Amino acid sequence: MKLLLMAKVLIGLLIALYVYSLWHRAPDIDDAWIGEHAYWMAHNGYVKSELMHGITAQEIRHIVHHKAFTLTGAGFILLFGFSLMSLKAVSLFWILVFLMFFYTLMSNGFSKETMLISILFWVSNALVFQFSFVYRPEIMVMAIGFLSFAALVRALHNTQNQTGFTLLSGLMAGMAAATHLNGLIYIAAGGVVLLAYRKLKFAVIFSLAVLPTFAIYFYDFISVNDFHLWLYQINQSPALKKSTLFPSSLAFLAKISREHLRFFHSPKEISLSLLLLFSLFVNFQNLKRQQPLLLYLLVLVISLSLLSVHSTSKYILLYLPFIALVILYTFSFLNTNRNSGDIIVRNLKYSTAFKIWMGLFVIYLGTNIAWNFHIANQKFDPEENKILAEKYMGKSTSKLNVLAPMNFIFNEMGKFKRIQGDLSLSEMGKGGKQWNPDTFWNYADSMKIDYLLLTKKYELQLNLPEQDSAARIRAGYRLEGITDGIQVYKHVLPHR
Repeated sequence: MKLLLMAKVLIGLLIALYVYSLWHRAPDIDDAWIGEHAYWMAHNGYVKSELMHGITAQEIRHIVHHKAFTLTGAGFILLFGFSLMSLKAVSLFWILVFLMFFYTLMSNGFSKETMLISILFWVSNALVFQFSFVYRPEIMVMAIGFLSFAALVRALHNTQNQTGFTLLSGLMAGMAAATHLNGLIYIAAGGVVLLAYRKLKFAVIFSLAVLPTFAIYFYDFISVNDFHLWLYQINQSPALKKSTLFPSSLAFLAKISREHLRFFHSPKEISLSLLLLFSLFVNFQNLKRQQPLLLYLLVLVISLSLLSVHSTSKYILLYLPFIALVILYTFSFLNTNRNSGDIIVRNLKYSTAFKIWMGLFVIYLGTNIAWNFHIANQKFDPEENKILAEKYMGKSTSKLNVLAPMNFIFNEMGKFKRIQGDLSLSEMGKGGKQWNPDTFWNYADSMKIDYLLLTKKYELQLNLPEQDSAARIRAGYRLEGITDGIQVYKHVLPHR
């Protein structure tokens, strides 16, 4: 009883920490990067990116974006206005949708102890804590993908309305892919599972059901030229890093070979991975009865390794619900037999396995909660951007082009002729642009940038000297001042 009470108290504290973190939560770089897409969709009816001005013609039109997610963000902007909070609220909405359906599924057949462990798992998970309040598509994709899986399970194990549940599963899988192309993994997993169960008829139904929702991805493809623009923007994107470990014909081997990095990126991922691996080790035979969970999860992991560009840990969110189910089924099984002296696997007793599992869960809680405190204490006030702009540029800024930190668009979007993000400089560097004082100041002048707001990070990255630079003076830029670590340069000569 004391353990149950402690668990309830900890859950309450973690929920309070999460609520506190929502207040003035600092922006993730993607809040601005991806959020700008939704802004232009809401205001212009199409997507472009001034933040990435000069990269693959994105300032004219951007067609490689997260289509259904962009539309959702645009809808929130039309309802609540453009702000950091309205963008972040999109993922908050979808985590609530996910948890509602997840606990509807969990409520059948699980003990009170397992339900508490489940709640602890979700409210402490660092990836959920962070990205459920970041304008990125992973939480939305996770929610829709899990709905696809839940419908697939009903189609496999219920004789009533199998066709309807198969259709629903396919529709949700297609929507996940339209939200982010990584969502294609749910199409692959659903198809493989149905074929493995020899449900050929339902595999066909599933495949056809995918089409209408996945078609949303192509809503802004108006002509053949748009397809060429899409290919150009994908192939020439500086963010696309290709492996050099293997020749291009064997690139898939390089992707698979580094997939484990996603699971061992930092202590918060390592603690989750150890808990998962131990759960699989002690409960594999029992988990095989929870069909099609393990097969579905395996296909998701392999598919994501082949599909995703990076080994970033945030993509774990796409199959986190299935990892959670493996972990929770194992806890339920061990908790039921925790006082047994019988052997569960390889001379390991149930009682010992339960203690090890609980120890790993405590480590998982500790590492994840530590990260959550870090996220919760990072605060941001967009009013600071307004104060900075008025201090150096005055209140009449509608004709000015500025290059500034990405989060400067909150809430300065629409007040300038153009806001270009400093991240665009890094992206150009990835694409082969060689930055030095001469190239940078000439570039700024040629792009008719009136004000430059540079952090120390970019001054170092651009190899700009601390003292007066002849190149800067020739280009017509003068240092106006330094505020909160941001050096403000003004263009004082006619642009060349």
